[in-house]
Amino acid sequence: MKTADASRPTRYCVVIASEERSDRVSTILRPFAPNARQAGVVKTPLLRQSSIRARHLASPANVVVSAQAADRSVWERPFWFTRPSNRFVADTGAPTALATAAALLSIASHAPSCLIAVMPSNFWVARESVLTEAIDKVCGVLRIMPDTIATLGIVDTHMEIDEDYLVVGPNNPQKGAVIQARVNRPDPRITRQLTNEGAMIASGILLGYAQAFAARFCKYWPHLAQVLSDSLQLRSNPEVENRLVTDTYRDIPRSVIHSIRLSPPTFPMRAFRVQGSGWCRWKPVGQGQPQPDNRRRANPDDLDRVSAD
Repeated sequence: MKTADASRPTRYCVVIASEERSDRVSTILRPFAPNARQAGVVKTPLLRQSSIRARHLASPANVVVSAQAADRSVWERPFWFTRPSNRFVADTGAPTALATAAALLSIASHAPSCLIAVMPSNFWVARESVLTEAIDKVCGVLRIMPDTIATLGIVDTHMEIDEDYLVVGPNNPQKGAVIQARVNRPDPRITRQLTNEGAMIASGILLGYAQAFAARFCKYWPHLAQVLSDSLQLRSNPEVENRLVTDTYRDIPRSVIHSIRLSPPTFPMRAFRVQGSGWCRWKPVGQGQPQPDNRRRANPDDLDRVSAD
């Protein structure tokens, strides 16, 4: 039985539970399976895996879910154990990122010195222990860099083609790497060039202290952060879910609401490498290509440049 370390900060885990309809299983290439050339199917729904992972990273009482109301039938069962006050649900017209922002600001309002792991629910790993060890290591580093937001960059021999990549500077094991640019779904030839130059897959996993997350929201979206904080203060009943309705924010331009991106360049952070986890993003069963989306592939002159944090 594990004993709590009083010197360690409390840890929360925010699961973004409505991405990519991730109740589905995924078709993957399992690089750590006995026969690495065989395609495997993960039979455990990814949301259930995310639920289990979150409870390994934080106490069940500190697991928070960010989701869409329209997908309630998908995420509610895997996260049955979460208290209503730990559910941040975006109604139709409100992006999930708005619910995630509200969740982070809510945690920061009552536990500013806690560590938060923001976990998308649309990926699978062959070795959970490798991912957990990487998260624990980065959390240890953040204790001496409390103002930093960190993200995990995936570096494996089996690299994905249709992914977003982080172009980084020299890696510092103690401080991570400065993210210089983000490349959204580059063409295969560009992908090969990027990986040869040390680029990492953008996992979407974020780590940082609650007060650091709140500081960024207040810096980049000050009006929205204030409105969110004010509306959260009015919802103090632990038996009531936090519903994010666009009408509540009618005085904020929709362009601002939809501009929330918890990724560089909008959200400055440092990248830490993770190798050997067998990370793979969700793909539809029976198909070799990732789920289609409307993001345009990047060209060499079409990078999202990032300023150092």
